Amino acid sequence: MRMSDHGTAIWHIAHTATRARRQDLLAALVAQSGWAVQAGPFAGMIVSDRVAWGDGDLLPKLLGCYESELHPTLAEVTKAAPDLVINIGAGEGYYAIGLARLLPHAFVHAFDTAAEAQDICRSVASLNQVNQRVSVAGACSPDLLNALLPRGRMPLVISDCEGHERDLINPARVPSLRTATLIIECHDFVDASITNTLAERLNPTHDLVAITESGRNPNESTFLRGLNSLDRWLAVCEYRPTMMHWLVARPRI
Repeated sequence: MRMSDHGTAIWHIAHTATRARRQDLLAALVAQSGWAVQAGPFAGMIVSDRVAWGDGDLLPKLLGCYESELHPTLAEVTKAAPDLVINIGAGEGYYAIGLARLLPHAFVHAFDTAAEAQDICRSVASLNQVNQRVSVAGACSPDLLNALLPRGRMPLVISDCEGHERDLINPARVPSLRTATLIIECHDFVDASITNTLAERLNPTHDLVAITESGRNPNESTFLRGLNSLDRWLAVCEYRPTMMHWLVARPRI
């Protein structure tokens, strides 16, 4: 739906104000608990105060509710103890370093096109003492992905690459995907055909499940319970441009 000029102006004012308020809430949480993730699968992980994208969603990450739709899937796939993780679009390293901590016998390859994100990811790897098992690089390519995947007996791919998943997740160009478990954030607002295209490509070799963005319960956080309703909901907001979803693909072999 197209907003009026007035609506657009109000949206920008609200967006700026809520971002500023969220920085206040982040400062309060850090003053109370430091830079360690409080809950969720990556509880205990230290994150950086530096960000490469927006505000880095640092507040929901520290609270442990960031992309909580994926928590059951992460618990399931990490139980199988994958020995190789490839994180495409790693950003500041939330998944790359979180999984390196969860999987002490796994090697993690983290890719991001932004030099600042790469630098932060390396720093977070060192903060969490997993830097010996984490490689950080720039852009991933089909050829590179195909070369890396056979190094693992049970590879796991986490993808959040802003629409480039259509180019990378292609078994015709990356045959070694057939043995990998994949968690792919689908950016259909960039290209409406992405999810259907990936499903058609992966269906012959993988069991597929779609996970849709869902709600949050800010009252699960002891830090948030004492705040007003607006602050509580603002703290768990992930500022998504539209309702998002993920495609989870588990290999049949």
